[in-house]
Amino acid sequence: MASESSKKLEKTLRDLFHGVRRSSERSIGVRRADKEKGGNAQVEICPGCAFGALVEERLKNMERNLQEVKGRINGLIFLIVALVVAEVILRLF
Repeated sequence: MASESSKKLEKTLRDLFHGVRRSSERSIGVRRADKEKGGNAQVEICPGCAFGALVEERLKNMERNLQEVKGRINGLIFLIVALVVAEVILRLF
């Protein structure tokens, strides 16, 4: 169990490292192209290390989970309002 989870963690970190490495190589190429054109270099917004990429991935997952919770809360509020309206209508008739 522990070895499988450590293998998954190792694979995830390796994939993130390679992704960061590829994106930094692309951004270096963009900066070189901008310098050759005489323009300003673009601002780099991607993380520069594996830890930053891991934190960014966790934040994205947390944002998705938060959106799901917001949707569920909105559904519950709608359900409660609908029940109150139905109760009021039933008491009137």
